[in-house]
Amino acid sequence: MSLILKQYGITLKRIAKDDIELVRTWRNHPSIRKTMAYQKKISAKEQVEWFERVNNSLNYYFLIIVKGSPIGVINCKEVNLKEQYGEGGIFIWEAEYINSPIPGIASIILINYIFNVIHIGNKSYIRILRNNEQAKKYNRSLGYSLIPGQNRNKNQWYILTREDFNSKKEKLMRGAKSYMQSTGELVVEGSVSVLNIPEVNDSIGKTFT
Repeated sequence: MSLILKQYGITLKRIAKDDIELVRTWRNHPSIRKTMAYQKKISAKEQVEWFERVNNSLNYYFLIIVKGSPIGVINCKEVNLKEQYGEGGIFIWEAEYINSPIPGIASIILINYIFNVIHIGNKSYIRILRNNEQAKKYNRSLGYSLIPGQNRNKNQWYILTREDFNSKKEKLMRGAKSYMQSTGELVVEGSVSVLNIPEVNDSIGKTFT
C-alpha cells in the first residue's frame, strides 16, 4: 500500500484495485448518487477505467476506516503542483456516521496533511450541488467559501485557502482530539512508490504532532 494516514483513531487508506468494487457499489447507491454531479450508475468496466486513470501521483483517493471497517471515501484529486491546488471530495455510506463529526475529522486529517505536513497546497477546491445544504454547512465549518459568481450554478465551486484553514486549525484539531479522545499524532505509513509525489514519499514512516 502506497499511503496510509492514521490520526484521531481514523485510518485513511489509499484505494487499491481490490477496493474499487466496494467503492462502486456504494457510489451507485441512490442516497449517494443523488448528491453527485454525475448521477448515472457506474458499471464495473467504467470503474476499472476510472481507477486506471486516477491511480497516479496526482490523484489520492482513500477509504475512511473507523473501528476496522470502511465507512466512506475521501479524496484530493487533480493536484496541480505548479499552481499548488487540488480538488477535494468525500462521501459517507455508513448511516451512523453521516451526521457525526467523523467526516469532518477525516477532512481535517487530509487537509492538514496536504497544507501543513507535506506543504504542497495553497488552495483546495470542492464542488457542491446547490441544493445540498448539509454538504454546504459541513464544508463551511472547515473554512470553505463559495467562489463569487457561483450562486446560480447547479454545481457550485467552493474554495479553501491554507490561510483560512489554518485560522481554524487549532480549534478544529482540539475538537477532534476531544471527540476521539486522542493525542492527535499523525502516523504516516505505506511504501515509497512512483504513485506518490516526492513530498508524500518523504513523509512515509514518520510521525507528526
